[in-house]
Amino acid sequence: MKNPLRKRWLRDLKNELGKYIALFLFLFLTIAFVAGFLVADNSMKVIYANSFSDYDIENGHFTTDRALTDEELASLEKNLDLSIYPLTYIDRVMENEHTVRFFQPRDPVNRVDLLSGSLPAAADEIVIDRLYAENNDLSIGDTLTVSDLTFRITGFVALSDYSTLYKSNNDMLFDANKFTVSIVTRSAFDSLGTVGLHHCYAWLNDDDTLSDSGQLRLSERLMYRIYQLDALEEFIPRQQNQAINFAGHDMGSDYVMMQTLLYIIMVILAFIFAITARSTIEQESGTVGTLRASGYTRKELLIHYLTLPMLVTLLAAICGNIVGYGLFKSVPVMMYRHSYSLTHYETLWNGKAFWQTTVIPLVLIFVVNVVVLWTTLKLPPLQFLRHELRFHKKTKVIKLKSGSFLSRFRTRVILQNTSAYLTLSLGILFASVLLMFGMMFSPLLTHFKEDVVSTQIADYQYVLKSRQETAVSGAEKYSLMSLQNPKHEDVMVYGIQENSAYLPNLSGDEAVISDGYLDKYGLQVGDTITLHQKFHASETYDFKIVGSYHYPASMCVFLSQARFSEIFDLDEGFFNGYFSNEKLTDIDAEQVATVITQADQTVMADQLEDSMGRMFPLFSGFSMAIYLLMMYLLTKMIIDRNAETISMLKILGYTNEEAARIFTRATLAVVVIALLVSLPISYYLIKLIYYAMMQEYPGWLTFWLAPWIMPAMFAMGLGCYLIVSALQLKNVRRIPMASALRGQE
Repeated sequence: MKNPLRKRWLRDLKNELGKYIALFLFLFLTIAFVAGFLVADNSMKVIYANSFSDYDIENGHFTTDRALTDEELASLEKNLDLSIYPLTYIDRVMENEHTVRFFQPRDPVNRVDLLSGSLPAAADEIVIDRLYAENNDLSIGDTLTVSDLTFRITGFVALSDYSTLYKSNNDMLFDANKFTVSIVTRSAFDSLGTVGLHHCYAWLNDDDTLSDSGQLRLSERLMYRIYQLDALEEFIPRQQNQAINFAGHDMGSDYVMMQTLLYIIMVILAFIFAITARSTIEQESGTVGTLRASGYTRKELLIHYLTLPMLVTLLAAICGNIVGYGLFKSVPVMMYRHSYSLTHYETLWNGKAFWQTTVIPLVLIFVVNVVVLWTTLKLPPLQFLRHELRFHKKTKVIKLKSGSFLSRFRTRVILQNTSAYLTLSLGILFASVLLMFGMMFSPLLTHFKEDVVSTQIADYQYVLKSRQETAVSGAEKYSLMSLQNPKHEDVMVYGIQENSAYLPNLSGDEAVISDGYLDKYGLQVGDTITLHQKFHASETYDFKIVGSYHYPASMCVFLSQARFSEIFDLDEGFFNGYFSNEKLTDIDAEQVATVITQADQTVMADQLEDSMGRMFPLFSGFSMAIYLLMMYLLTKMIIDRNAETISMLKILGYTNEEAARIFTRATLAVVVIALLVSLPISYYLIKLIYYAMMQEYPGWLTFWLAPWIMPAMFAMGLGCYLIVSALQLKNVRRIPMASALRGQE
């Protein structure tokens, strides 16, 4: 005979439709969001990993201050089991101050992936990076003018060794807005001349089975031999090349972040299901007692009360995966491709993502429900009939003496629903962390850019290859040396002239350090830092910190010119740069290594805002959804558990609005307290996460929270609750006055 309890499923679903819709949406949105992200992220990671062999990406490259001869290249290759290929490039700045890096056709190393259009065939044709074109609204057929030469864009490409558009490996962040790589014909490359020419060479190991440590040992041997040629400017093994590795590392960290997000949400859901399962039994305790007394076993009742939650979870998991694979995956793909210059994309099946977003939630919710339901159903039938669903009787009830009747009543509601309110507070804290993360970055980046502009040393900072004199009034000479700290992070050391017009006066052995360096490494005035030469870690320099200087643009140390020359054993009149508020037009352009302007100093903030700007609203929207769903589920459960009390209030003459207000105001008090407590906790959690995250980046972006964010978060959380309380009024209206009479013995 069929189990007659099955006939109740549709009726229970209809009666609890709001609860199950909320649970479905909570699960569906979480699974769809996370599944889509994990699938897209895994596909990106696999394609990225395969690109090393598919496009013969270099094992490293180096630049020299002159072209190496064939004999020198052959000597370097000898006995090292590697092949060296010229990868010479030219950097040119356009009128809009964007930099174009020109390469010749590449083969066989660092090959090009043509994404659309065609490769250049004539001297006036060019292909550029797809992401730069996207950020600057360029199309095939448009033109670029560089140094009086006009090129027509024939296609968009992804250079396999520039998956992240770093102009320099020392930059704090890539720049896909104002920097692009390009390919032109050999004749066009020759017509560009020698201004901005860099003699770059890439190498490939003959043995492609070498481990990372083996490759690094081989690269150290190569670097030593190049250094002996007295021509080395820069040496970057593949493992240290940010243009190659940054995208892959970011994908890996994002995957871990989304897994953590999934697990946190699943824990919150487990609490919700545990409370709702218990609440369901409490509401139907009389029915359960009657059924148990009539001969129904615990197993039959367990299956009955387990069926709807599991069906809802299964449906949410199936729909979530379908939408995640079909629709939501395009969101992270769009975000990644808007940040990185990646090769062709193809969605790949991810069994691990299916396991994490479907099987684990089903198992978790099944186990939680079984444990809670089975533990509750172990009570004898008589206790169900008496509505005494406790294993141990309360020995003492908290007495409430002060306050009006309504205030004491609301306090009692809170005390009787402590577990639900604790879960609600936990959900508010989690949503607050996500909301703060989504809201803080845009104003932080804007503040950083304003800070950089207001504290810039000069409008132009020239770095020279050799001494150049200028007649421009106000141009001030300085010395510059690039060193590294123990974490191999570049630190710029400045030698400043006495009575400088651009920086505070320094004398003697004083070393002033940028405050970002102090903040990042937790240093104080009086501490000593040790820096070393890039290619000679054994050649170290100690600097005792006597003060800090607010200069957020870079990590640097400021010394007097005399101290600088003494430390680095240089001539008294040595200099290799100019500070100037005017452009220097009377120096040889070929002897200028780089020019640092305001645009260069704010490039990190500009790029972060562009690449991550689409992600911040997602976090904010997701956190708001959690606010709404958590509040709706738990406030509905509290009202359902107190249906008889609400019914009695109606019998005593309270209107629907007055009865609802008693409970919604009790919950409002909890929500307000939870919001006020969660805001400072969220601040410190975000700060901890931020500092840990920034440790992985070169340079420093000072932590700052806009003063309006916390009040806005409080208002948004409160607004969500007001929406939910309005919805709960309908549930109060549905409770009949007969409920109180049916519940009496």
